[in-house]
Amino acid sequence: MVKNKVHNKNIKRNNIFQVHGYNNCLPLLKKSQYEIIIIDILDQKKDFFASKVDFQKYSHCLRSLNRNDFYNKYENIRSQGIVVQFKGPIIKEIGNYKAKNSNSCLLILDNIEDPQNVGQIIRTAECAGINGIVFPYHNSFRVSNTIINVSQGAFLNMPLYEVTNISTVILDLKKNDHWVIGIENSIESRLWSQLDYTGHIAIVVGSEGKGIRKKVIEHCDFLGNIPMQGEVNSLNVSAAVSAVLFERLRQIKFKG
Repeated sequence: MVKNKVHNKNIKRNNIFQVHGYNNCLPLLKKSQYEIIIIDILDQKKDFFASKVDFQKYSHCLRSLNRNDFYNKYENIRSQGIVVQFKGPIIKEIGNYKAKNSNSCLLILDNIEDPQNVGQIIRTAECAGINGIVFPYHNSFRVSNTIINVSQGAFLNMPLYEVTNISTVILDLKKNDHWVIGIENSIESRLWSQLDYTGHIAIVVGSEGKGIRKKVIEHCDFLGNIPMQGEVNSLNVSAAVSAVLFERLRQIKFKG
């Protein structure tokens, strides 16, 4: 169990979020883990959605809109005919985290702020079987509609842990038999695909511009880098995360 606490103000927030599209809305309505405030659907798709979700329990907040009303209200989003507003705390308590199996992995995001990147990282992490994402309260992103929608429903299955101090979390993880791997271009870095990602681990990634902070790097057991051949000298962080997480998945599923 990790002892570091989340920022108390954030864990208690019950923000209202809005999602759209099949991949975000249908799993949300089936899971019933959040309070649903409004469901707006395009009238001509009502039967289709009714075949996918039991709307009887949402009769108090379900609105079927004609084409003009729907697209006048949601003209700037690719809604696929459904928009849902919901309420509830998305941030989890890091103190509740426990390694669930012999190959548990946390992803730690340091200094990453771009919501598009974060949403894609959440989606990738869920697909790659990561057990949770840790990020700091300061100098970091805030969970937003953009992040949630880009995740394409993955936010429902991916614990997000906002903490006050990443270094403290790393030290707690190491005390609980986790190896910590930082993805960073450094003289001390090895090729990312040559690292061992099996067992209980935490993977740390930083922003494209700043990388991982020095004081966080100091707590990493190993460093890995992803070589590049083109003229652009930095790789999009969500692309880097994909490479590393699926190398880990390859190792735990197919190695040896």
